[in-house]
Amino acid sequence: MAKEFRRITFNKLEMRGALETSAASSGAKLPAGDVVSVKASRVDNAFFYELSLFDYTKQKEGSVNLPEEQALEALLSHSIEAGIPLPRAARKEVREIDGALCLDMFIE
Repeated sequence: MAKEFRRITFNKLEMRGALETSAASSGAKLPAGDVVSVKASRVDNAFFYELSLFDYTKQKEGSVNLPEEQALEALLSHSIEAGIPLPRAARKEVREIDGALCLDMFIE
């Protein structure tokens, strides 16, 4: 049977928006600054995305370690708010590609 693959790539501004939405809903504090880089990492058997932030007004660096599940939730919520149609039955995963977070969807 044929399968469909879709990928939505989020730019750094969209990643920041997704993080702000996710942080606001969970009550977490997000450091100020623009997303300047994304790096995937693994600790034991858990996957994380380290987002480096830079606050240009204060000339200060910061970072956020985002567990894979939270990254997926943030990108899904951002997509829904932005009106991007997402297939319900698809398997959804987060990937870091060329310094950006991507939402991959696999439809059977």
